[in-house]
Amino acid sequence: MKAKTPSEALLHRKNIIKDNPKFRAAIREHYQINDKLYKKQPLFYKVMLQESRLNIALSVCCFIFGNQASCVSDIKELCSRYKIASPNSVIAIIALLKTTNRIKTWRSPEDRRKVLIMPTQKGIDELKRYMSGAFLPLNLLYPEYNISVDLLDDEVPRQDFFRRAAQYLFRGVTFKENLPEVGVFIGKDGGRMIMLYLYLQAIENMTTRGAIINYSSNALAKEFFVSRIHVSKIIKVAQDTGYLKERADGLIEIYPSFVQLVENYTGLYFSYVMHYLNLHPEK
Repeated sequence: MKAKTPSEALLHRKNIIKDNPKFRAAIREHYQINDKLYKKQPLFYKVMLQESRLNIALSVCCFIFGNQASCVSDIKELCSRYKIASPNSVIAIIALLKTTNRIKTWRSPEDRRKVLIMPTQKGIDELKRYMSGAFLPLNLLYPEYNISVDLLDDEVPRQDFFRRAAQYLFRGVTFKENLPEVGVFIGKDGGRMIMLYLYLQAIENMTTRGAIINYSSNALAKEFFVSRIHVSKIIKVAQDTGYLKERADGLIEIYPSFVQLVENYTGLYFSYVMHYLNLHPEK
């Protein structure tokens, strides 16, 4: 039997996860955990959860925790080689992580041209809080695995986790490759949270034709710390793409294609993390 490619394995695992009867409950838990993090540090997370920046941050974790790079110049070179981000984009994310005390940098005493990098305890604690948004929902789906974020405290399992993450990331097995249409939302500041928020409102009122929910660009802007114009642009592109329709009466129609998009996205998201954990559910 022909072995699956990484993308085929990812999509196969995604379909298994979506068939789990607790899948929608897992999405809700994922959103609630992320929402608490987001609301505590909105200026950081509305920027960092934008997909291209998140991939840079993931790359930094893969390089540092996977022992593939220890200095900024190596990270810039490897991100450029794997077509993840430009050197300037890498520097911008590293600067953000440094100024928020999630990493620390210093000049190498052996070679002053090299800027070494390592996570702070705050950075590791933040990583655990963020990953709990995946680990806890996966425990809901698959309690038999007893997944704990505490594994990230131990060097060996943490290293294994990010080495497996690198297997996908550095082969280009990303959302851009496997679900490019979700970029309408996850490619925008705050867009990921807006997408999940609309989804959770919609499934409460879902029919075969979709759902009608209350909508206010002002309310969403306030909720996710972005501008009203920014929200309106996201909604307009989503409407032009056929996922929803903004009505003149202040309501918004959510189409089944939007629900399918979000469920494919979250199924893939959980599928990625299951690969990083080296867990392969079959039902």
